[in-house]
Amino acid sequence: MKVGDLVTYSFQVARWARGQSVHIGLIVETGKYTGNADVKVLWQGETRPETETRKHLTLVEKINASR
Repeated sequence: MKVGDLVTYSFQVARWARGQSVHIGLIVETGKYTGNADVKVLWQGETRPETETRKHLTLVEKINASR
């Protein structure tokens, strides 16, 4: 994952497949943050990025490629 990638939470991939709403975010920064987080994600509808852990995220591009 790199800056500019669109992501969603991995646990929401099944919802995506059913056409239900999911959280979509843009990776705006990578690094080492507290709580083992390693990316900052600006989630849709939010004004400030949140720190997240890559292992809990899935690239939107990867989901679309598997269709």
